[in-house]
Amino acid sequence: MTELIPMNEQNYRDAAAIEQVCFTDDPWSEAQFAEELSLDFSRTFIAYFDGRAAGFVNVWLTPPLAIINNIGVLPEFRRQGIASELIKAAVSVCEGCSSLSLEVRVSNEPAIGLYKKHGFSQVGLRKRFYSNPREDAYIMTLFKLKGESAND
Repeated sequence: MTELIPMNEQNYRDAAAIEQVCFTDDPWSEAQFAEELSLDFSRTFIAYFDGRAAGFVNVWLTPPLAIINNIGVLPEFRRQGIASELIKAAVSVCEGCSSLSLEVRVSNEPAIGLYKKHGFSQVGLRKRFYSNPREDAYIMTLFKLKGESAND
């Protein structure tokens, strides 16, 4: 069973540990996750599967835009719907925002498929965005989030 908990002083190290496994390109440190707790525009959710830290998502809210900085699920917990729950959590905190964007490696087909399933569209390309290994990134955006009217 998956439970999503907002990141706090007691669990931010869980997010940092997941980050270290999931990201090879300049992963955030424990100190950076601790700093996120003090930012009023930052929201981080940690997913626990049967009590074990399994994934997290970090979102910055800068209305009218929101950005997913990082979303990661440990390899042993993938393909179990956890990333979908994390995306839903990210969208749920985007009140007042008309779009939610992220970058994804062009080779990460499973993630690209997941984002498309949740309504994200490829809107751009960042050349040589990632450095380890060097790779381009797609910019993907979800437009007209819940609560936004078609006339906004």
